[in-house]
Amino acid sequence: MNQYKIDVPLPDNREEGDGRHWLLAQKLRRLDPDSWTAQILGGFIGVAALSPLMLQPVLVYAYDVTLGYGPDIAGYISSAGLAGLALASLPVALRARQWCMGRVAVLGMAVMLVFTALILWFRQPSALFFLTFMAGIGGGLAQAAVAAAFARCRYFVRAFAIFTCLQFIYPGVSALFLLRLLNYDDWGVWGGFSGIQFAQLALILPALIVAPVLAAYKLPDNSRLPLADSEIAVKHFLSVPAVLSLLGMFIYGASNGAVFAYSEGIGRLAGLEPDMIGDVLVYVNVAAGIVVLGVIRFGDRINPYFPLIGGILAQLFALVIFFIAPTYAGYLLGMLVFIVAWAVVFQYFLSSQSELDKSGVVVVCGQFTNLIGAVLGPAIAAFFIGAEAAFVRALSVSAILTFLALIPMVIVPVMLWKQRITVLQDPEPQPVMDGDVL
Repeated sequence: MNQYKIDVPLPDNREEGDGRHWLLAQKLRRLDPDSWTAQILGGFIGVAALSPLMLQPVLVYAYDVTLGYGPDIAGYISSAGLAGLALASLPVALRARQWCMGRVAVLGMAVMLVFTALILWFRQPSALFFLTFMAGIGGGLAQAAVAAAFARCRYFVRAFAIFTCLQFIYPGVSALFLLRLLNYDDWGVWGGFSGIQFAQLALILPALIVAPVLAAYKLPDNSRLPLADSEIAVKHFLSVPAVLSLLGMFIYGASNGAVFAYSEGIGRLAGLEPDMIGDVLVYVNVAAGIVVLGVIRFGDRINPYFPLIGGILAQLFALVIFFIAPTYAGYLLGMLVFIVAWAVVFQYFLSSQSELDKSGVVVVCGQFTNLIGAVLGPAIAAFFIGAEAAFVRALSVSAILTFLALIPMVIVPVMLWKQRITVLQDPEPQPVMDGDVL
């Protein structure tokens, strides 16, 4: 144990002196990580950090219509924020066993706050691309810290259900208010594009204040091995279930990103006005959040095959609805099926990744590959859509990728199930995925 403490220090497990941090931070650090309060605060930090992804339809519309840059440029600018989210997740994954998740979250939210504020003054496409990317870097650090922290707790299914629920309610509520806010240019700096930036800042600032709560999530004792982080990372990356799970998250992120980024454009294709599109996104995202809360009640009592396979097939069905029924009813039904199925599949697959590793390495790497996919999805769709705004092509891209994502997302739960059966049948200790001592 002493040798381990020298080789692999764990700053998030050290006691802090009473005078080193202000009172609220001390109280947040001492919360029970399995309490509803700690998990709701952690989920709030995570969704605030994911604003470049959560607000993507609104931001794409703002870049496209409000600022007048066109759908292709709008897609590239929004992809910069997603690229920042993804790239910042990787170092957190590689150092998840050494870094304090509370400090990582505080740093990330501070960076995000600064660069989001700078967007108020710099609105040229090149400046927006850079500032959005840097804000995404900050958000990526914070959201990766949340994912790693939640993977460490005892009730990780509930924690990820809360996180996923907030991820879908946030864009729904924002679509209701922010799309309308874009039309109020006569409000000065409080309306239009500036109003959206102030709304983001109003969410990022409180998330920065409560970010120290993630320091309450300690590494479990069975995750502490005297190995360098690079050795641990390689061990996890090279395991077959982990590789397949990361591949599945990558493809799935791309397929969903292609539709989500241009959900507003698909609505316009169906003849809807921006306010009507915002209302639809509110309904379907809130419905998805409520459905995900059912996971807290049912947990592992449902075979993951049913939500995973059924959810992806439902998303393919939703894409068919968009193709054959470009109307208000078709858009409402298609988005409802697509978003609810997305929420269920994402939640169950996150729980499967948590079973692979309790330190959070695999979960954060999954966030990395998912966000890389979310970057490429809109970028690929933007290439096919072009300046003529042929939004229906985004549906074709998503359909192909969604079908491909079905393969690894089904194989991983099967492999986990076989490993559990093997452990139950074999009296000898077996190696487990999270790197526990044999």
